[in-house]
Amino acid sequence: MRKSKKLQLPRDVARHLARADRVLIAEPLKAGGWAAVTRDALVLVDDGGVQQRAEWHEIDTGHWQGDTLTFTITWADRVRPDTELVLTRDEVNHFTGALRERVQSSVVHAESIELGEARVRATVRRRPDNTLYSQVTAFGPLGHSPEETAAIDELERRVREAAGLPT
Repeated sequence: MRKSKKLQLPRDVARHLARADRVLIAEPLKAGGWAAVTRDALVLVDDGGVQQRAEWHEIDTGHWQGDTLTFTITWADRVRPDTELVLTRDEVNHFTGALRERVQSSVVHAESIELGEARVRATVRRRPDNTLYSQVTAFGPLGHSPEETAAIDELERRVREAAGLPT
């Protein structure tokens, strides 16, 4: 990845953002429009308006594929399918760095355990209004035994307690 030159969001696109949406960095999308990293959210916007707004706590991870100029977003709820942002250039280290930093800023505390073939992660995340909530994600198959359920409940209790949330 080469060092990226920062691009400015065009005025006809920027006018659709909320006043509170201070753009930290933006990249043009191959299909048209822009992906804008703001303090509180990732905003997909074009000259017709905001197409999607995702607060940072909604995003779990992202992955850059330079050969296809694609940044893939995996959602924290695992309900939404991954979202692929196809960019117009490979000079995106500022953009991907800002995205990573904003997602990580929403993570207050996280712990993982191994349960058989699965890894289970419990995370306390922060919303833009500063409220905290816990989230449990399994990576791999779970057997749903009483022992697994108890281990997962204990994991969530520990991360909630560590962040000062009621258990």
